[in-house]
Order: sequence, then structure tokens, then C-alpha cells
Amino acid sequence: MSTGWSIYTCFISRYGLYLDVLDTIKNILVKGLTEKLKVHHSVYRLPCTSEFLEELIANTFTEHGLINDWQPNRSHSVSVDMSLESGESFSVKSGVYANNTLTFSGSRLGKHETLDKMIASVVDNSAKYYVCLAKADQDWSSVPAKNEKKVYYLFIFDSQTLIYDSGVWNKVETKSGGYNYVMESIGMSARINTSMSSQLWTSVSESIIGSPTKLEIE
Repeated sequence: MSTGWSIYTCFISRYGLYLDVLDTIKNILVKGLTEKLKVHHSVYRLPCTSEFLEELIANTFTEHGLINDWQPNRSHSVSVDMSLESGESFSVKSGVYANNTLTFSGSRLGKHETLDKMIASVVDNSAKYYVCLAKADQDWSSVPAKNEKKVYYLFIFDSQTLIYDSGVWNKVETKSGGYNYVMESIGMSARINTSMSSQLWTSVSESIIGSPTKLEIE
């Protein structure tokens, strides 16, 4: 029998009320990540990204009774960075926040032979939720100072809000003579960059995924 709490019962048990799943995740992460990012920036001036960010999120979940399978081995399933014992899966991303839009990179899809197979892989292998800790370029110096305020924007949203197979994908030539695949729909665009092992890049409006929570690290 699993000893981990599910996200659906965590806040009922601890606070005596029910909250939406995304609100629950946000409440857990806002305080926990803020405190852990303070520790990170007591040592590092550069932003917290990649496996370091994954570990902070995994530890924050664990501290709130949400047991997860994240391991510090830089090995994980396609599009899924961690899963809870109760089944919920998460993809953890850094990103850039500009003009009310979040942009982040995704999987490299070069092993798939056709565009249809690339899109199918993205749709079939998505985690249930995205946790994105983005930064806005204007908030960060090119060489951050030790005593400089560090600002992040925390997005948490259901992966089903990103509909990669809803629009028309076009093959667009690049200035270098290559090509990319590009898709645009209302509030969202995506690009498969063939010069980067067909890496997926996504830009999505906060009108679709919700406004972020601003985290300021003094």
C-alpha cells in the first residue's frame, strides 16, 4: 500500500480544506521554492535551472508528504521529470517570460522519421502537469551581482492546455538554408528546430496557462 499522499488529499489533511490541484501545487511550491532559492543564491549568482531546479522541486514535494521518484542521476523518461507515488507526473522547465508569454524548450525529436511521428510523440508522452520557473531578461544583469535581487516567475499548468495537434504545421525555410516546422494557434505557437536535433520550442500566452506567481529572492 502506498504511503504517499495524493495531491487531492494533501491540503485536506493538513489544512482542513479542499483546493484545486493546481492551487495545491502552487501553494506548496511558492513558499518552499522561495526558501530553497534563497539557499541556492547564497552560493550561486546564476539562475537555478535543469537538474538543480528539479531537485529543489522534488525536495519541496517530499517535505509536504508528496513522495516522488526523482533521483539525482540525470536520467528520466521523455517529457516526465518526476512522478508522485499517487500517479501525478510533472515536467519541470526553465523558460523566458516576455510580453505575457512563456517560452520554453522541450524534447529533441530527431529520432522520429516524420513530422506526424514527432507530434504524436509529444502528445503521447506528456507529463500531466508543467512546472516552469521562468525569468524575464530585464530582471537579470548579464553578469548577476551577489547582492542583486533574483526574480523568477512560477507557472504551473495542466499539459492538456498545450494542444500541439490542433493547428497546421508548416515547413518554413531558414536563412541558413535549412528548415523548421512551425505551428501557430490562438495564444500558442510551437517550433521544431531541425538544426538542433529537432528540438521542440513552445511559446504560450498567459491567457491560456494563467498568470505566473512572482518570486523575489533578496
